[in-house]
Amino acid sequence: MSQPTGLYGWIQSNDGKSATFFVAFLVAVQIIAALALFVPLSLIDPGHAPFLGWSGYAIRYAPVVLAASVLWFGAQMFWHIETVKRAVDFHFIDDAEEPRLCRVIEPLIITMGLPVPYVAIVESRARNAFACGIARKKAAVVVTRGLIDSLDDEELACVLAHELSHIRNGDIRLMAAANIFMSALTRLHRNNGLRMTPVHALLAIAIPVILPLTLIGTFVGHLAVRAGQIARLLISSSREYIADAEAVQLTKNPAALASALVKVESNYRVGNARHEDDAMMIAGDTHGRNATHPTVAQRIAALARTTGSMVFNAPSAPRPEAWANTPSLAEAESAALLRKLPQARVLPRISADAPENIFGLTRIGMVMTAATIIALLLLHAGDLGNPRALAAKFDIRPLGIMLSAQNTCQLRAPFGLADRDCTSLVDDHVYRDFEGQKNTLVGWLADLSRKRREAGVVNADLTFRSMTEPSYVRRAYRGQSGRLEGTMAETTDDGLYEAGYGKFSSVTPERFVIAEIEKVSCFPAKLMHGKPEGSFRMDQEISGGISFPGLVRHADESLVSERQPGTPGGDDWLRAYARTREMLTLVSYDIFGLPGLQKLRAIYRNDAHRRVVDLIRQRLSDPAFTSGLDVATIAKIKALARAPDRFVPCPAVKRGALEAERANPDGNIRQELRLSSGG
Repeated sequence: MSQPTGLYGWIQSNDGKSATFFVAFLVAVQIIAALALFVPLSLIDPGHAPFLGWSGYAIRYAPVVLAASVLWFGAQMFWHIETVKRAVDFHFIDDAEEPRLCRVIEPLIITMGLPVPYVAIVESRARNAFACGIARKKAAVVVTRGLIDSLDDEELACVLAHELSHIRNGDIRLMAAANIFMSALTRLHRNNGLRMTPVHALLAIAIPVILPLTLIGTFVGHLAVRAGQIARLLISSSREYIADAEAVQLTKNPAALASALVKVESNYRVGNARHEDDAMMIAGDTHGRNATHPTVAQRIAALARTTGSMVFNAPSAPRPEAWANTPSLAEAESAALLRKLPQARVLPRISADAPENIFGLTRIGMVMTAATIIALLLLHAGDLGNPRALAAKFDIRPLGIMLSAQNTCQLRAPFGLADRDCTSLVDDHVYRDFEGQKNTLVGWLADLSRKRREAGVVNADLTFRSMTEPSYVRRAYRGQSGRLEGTMAETTDDGLYEAGYGKFSSVTPERFVIAEIEKVSCFPAKLMHGKPEGSFRMDQEISGGISFPGLVRHADESLVSERQPGTPGGDDWLRAYARTREMLTLVSYDIFGLPGLQKLRAIYRNDAHRRVVDLIRQRLSDPAFTSGLDVATIAKIKALARAPDRFVPCPAVKRGALEAERANPDGNIRQELRLSSGG
């Protein structure tokens, strides 16, 4: 592949590499994000979690990760200088504050034809310098106090020319992208939910599939980070060679640059700087996971190949004794004589002193992995000759069941997002395929789930969700009236109703209430007294002015209306009549018992009330009549129109109100009351 030539060629090449880095960043983030999200998604949405449902993850969460990555990357690039400023703690200066520094850099800026960058200083004894920013017009050149104090003007000019060339060539944007890229990869891998830890090792003994998942997750995360480190080192190194060459071309003083490199080599670490910021600096780590630069020996040897004896013999070159006492200089001199760069392969440099091996495991991780494998071999020695049984123990499906796909429904249901995926894993009873499995948590849960299923438990499969909720069975629901037929309810032994998405409630579900209204024609009621024989005499006035004659008076008043049915006012009257009749009927039973209820029903049988019910029945054919009413109210109005004589509180039906009425229509029901109530 041909190398770019000329200034425009290098800038164009860097723009292309920036775009490549951005795409690589998005791909790498997707890979490690999938690993990092495995545990949380397995708990809240295993149907769309990595390894458990790749297609679901790709549709539901991968686009979210992509959008978040683009926004985060853009924000980091936009705030790059401010982020570096906070990390390194530099401050901007002008001619009055640092006349020497400005005197050296200003001619270089003019010669290079650059917009005047910001100039800043880090108050540190370290010897280093860097350029940062994402565009020429908003770039900054930063040097440390130690660098200014330890270099003469010629050496300082070479360092500053080196940094200015990074700005001119667009390296600052490329290395900003590289730093952001590596920062994201490192943080994501640190939070990788599938990295080998003691917890994963212990879980793998009970759930064998955890072991291969953890090893794969650890290796893939490690591989992504290692690839990022290698790419950053290669690109950063090539940028340094080019910047060195352009600095020499501008200053015509390779010896001064070589001398400056020797001086910064042993004291380049800026105390507050992050490792990811090293790639921007003129000197940084050359070995280890944070390696970002070629060695000083390589850089001086590269200068020697281009400029020859000037590096060694110019007045500004390092002193002769320095060549013998500085390993980097001695190595560079030997390489220059042989006309080749010192060997420094990338992978060994990156891997130097790394705590992880090629699989991403530390020594402790290797010990934990070996111990887990030995434990699994001992526990399952009896199945070593049965490949099918062994494969079943490493099946990933039961993991999705244990983590419970229905957990996600609890989060999504309030927003109307629940779908078939909420229950598909649990409904399929995957546990049945693993009943009888020995020495695994899955086998134990499968056997226990089978026993629960045989006992009639609806939520039989034991999951993280079902373990924290009551067990419930399907029973016939008879309602408050005791007359409802053909309706099944899922309830606990404590009488709680299964309300969906792992929730239980003491409130009767509306569908059961509607079913009882429609099939029995009574209406549900909450009673304060509810004694069938009545809590008060019908000739007695109780607190609040409530009396049976008062109920009769209210019933008569509800018949009066000045509006015609079909008009808004007339329809309001008919709806109010239904509400009033429901309320008066309820009060008559709750306070005065079955005697009061029977007498009030007798009043409601007169012709005036029958005519009003007929009007309601006629208006029900017009949808406008029930517009805006809730489902329960509509059902009660229809029940009144359908069977007005049965329109009584459902608890009264259970206490024999309808039977007593048929047995003694004249209203003397004391004897029947005692028979029906058992008292």
